[in-house]
Amino acid sequence: MESLLRAVHRMGAKSAPLTLLLRSQQGSVGLAAQLPDELRIMFLQELQDAYPGVTVQRAQASTVEDRHTWTAHLRLSPDILSLRTYEQFLDLADGRQFSDPVAGLLAAIRTGNSGRFECTIELSIRPATARRLKQTERIVWRLRKGFRSSQAQQWFLRVASSSPLQSRLLARWLRRGTRAVVPPLDKLDQPLLECWLTLRVVAPSDAELIAQRKLREIAGALGRFHGEAAFVATRRPSKRGFLLTPAEIATLWHPLTASGDTVSRVQRSAFREVEPPVELTTRKGMADETILGRVQFRRQRNQFGIAMDDLRRHLLAIGKTGCGKSTFLLNVVRQQVEANRGVVLFDPHGQLAEEVLDVIPKRRTNDVIYFDASERVAPVGFNPMIGPPGTDPTLVADGVLTSFKNVFGFDDGSAPRLLHIFRNCLLSLIDTPHASLSSLQRLLVDAPFRKTVVAQVMNAAVREFWLTEFNRWNDRDRTQYIASLQNKLGAFTTNERLQRILNCGQGIQLRSIMDQSQVLICNLSKGTFGHDASTLLGSLLLSSLQVAAMSRADIPEQDRTDCVVVIDEFHSYLADGNSTMADALAESRKYRTSYVLSTQMLDQLDPQTLAGVLGNCGSTLCMTVGPRDAEILTNLLGHGLTPDDLLKIPKYHAYLRLLIHGAAKTFSMTTLPPPKFPIRHGATIRRVSRQRWGLR
Repeated sequence: MESLLRAVHRMGAKSAPLTLLLRSQQGSVGLAAQLPDELRIMFLQELQDAYPGVTVQRAQASTVEDRHTWTAHLRLSPDILSLRTYEQFLDLADGRQFSDPVAGLLAAIRTGNSGRFECTIELSIRPATARRLKQTERIVWRLRKGFRSSQAQQWFLRVASSSPLQSRLLARWLRRGTRAVVPPLDKLDQPLLECWLTLRVVAPSDAELIAQRKLREIAGALGRFHGEAAFVATRRPSKRGFLLTPAEIATLWHPLTASGDTVSRVQRSAFREVEPPVELTTRKGMADETILGRVQFRRQRNQFGIAMDDLRRHLLAIGKTGCGKSTFLLNVVRQQVEANRGVVLFDPHGQLAEEVLDVIPKRRTNDVIYFDASERVAPVGFNPMIGPPGTDPTLVADGVLTSFKNVFGFDDGSAPRLLHIFRNCLLSLIDTPHASLSSLQRLLVDAPFRKTVVAQVMNAAVREFWLTEFNRWNDRDRTQYIASLQNKLGAFTTNERLQRILNCGQGIQLRSIMDQSQVLICNLSKGTFGHDASTLLGSLLLSSLQVAAMSRADIPEQDRTDCVVVIDEFHSYLADGNSTMADALAESRKYRTSYVLSTQMLDQLDPQTLAGVLGNCGSTLCMTVGPRDAEILTNLLGHGLTPDDLLKIPKYHAYLRLLIHGAAKTFSMTTLPPPKFPIRHGATIRRVSRQRWGLR
């Protein structure tokens, strides 16, 4: 702060004065400044460089109605002597701990939460003029000549601070002898600024006694700065200010240090701003760029985006409910649709899917497949047992098995025989005319049907399981082994709406959706479809999507169209120990599949998936998070951010670790607002999608 004030002094005495304020408003206290135009940019830039955590915003006007203002004017006497500066507030007995003097002033001006009272300490400053400095030098010269007594010297100093003419006449009368000790005058070797100090209390007109008492309290709080000089009250404001050095002013007005954090109701920055990288500010808009938001750093508010090549390395958005993640995802999906890219959206709540329908342009109406799990009239069919042509049946079976493990909540260690039977059932049915999940129950209990299916199995190991191992069990053991699997499958095969979706024959083909840049919007609302059914269907779609992406290896990479997969609350579709998402993130870039993942808490992910997500997501968007997530994300984001910074991020604000040309940079940002005038084309899209893709 002292360095900043020295820069103000170098601007020269012709500049307009600037006013530094300590003020209370609506029960909170903080710092403010009134700056002339020629000082505004320099002052704010220097201030924010010195205090990176400081946020500057336009101050609000006073809100006290039927108000009256009581003022008190103070001046320093004698002003050629020094106040206490910050070095004198060090507690040498306590390891040089600093006791912030501004904390006492903020406590003195603090008022109640009613907002009826407002208190202000105004310190107006400007560089001292050459004439004022010459007068001060003359006073010092007379002072060094000596006085006949200390009382005469003090009398001269009091007069000299206010009236140079009177001091000149008084010096001739009082200067007889040199018995008085000359006080230290080190202050005059430093830059000097002319200052005016005013105390104000704004209060209702019937609260004069309270206002006057508050003025005396504030004046008393300034007493902690008294050293060789002291503040004294004057009847009226003076055209002649008193002199202070930059160190003295910096002691009176500066952002609170760590020792002042105990002051209550201080206006603190709700969002710590982090400077964006140079590469971000110099980049031009590109055709394949997705706009993510606006920079939030000082006065920078420029939009920025992420290139498609960087988005292929995936993006993770994490934040509590209500912080603006859905709005962020809405804008990402909207831009992909407008850019004619393929999009797959998983929404476990339903609201985001409905909002996306209203922002899809009319020209892409026929490209949209609205997969509404709660649809009763003509639902869209999806058969996870049928993979893309040429796909290894083992991959399809593993994907279906993983999805059921997610819902069942067990693994190979807890139910090895059940999974062994289930895996062989899947491998037997996949790529056959009977390929559907409803055939699983029949395969287990219907011997003639099982014999027909086994006769078509080409996998020798699977055929061996049915002909030897399965048949070797006696009826009692066989019934016991398959009973648990039947019970778990029955919870889903008896779900009427789930049956209509999964037992559809061919159904939608995810590989075709990706190759033809279509838009698949999956409304998997748990409130209307059921929690377990929604989780199973989403897991099946996600595993099938990965298989479809990997099947694109049969075409050259440059011929693969981009497909952006947006998954809200993606932890819902993952099981503990399930490596589906980690594998998808690690392998999908070469297949031109980009994942945008959203979750509320990292604790919702198992360690294996968490490591895969944090390690493979090139970009990370952090909104308001919980304490445990803040500890993890501060190490990831860096730039001196603390867990406390991540706990108090305002709505629609975020810290973004953005991948730029392969290198990740962290900065502060705000997300884009939702479209002001959505197209409202949702009803038409639903009708067209039902006609084109719905089951009759």
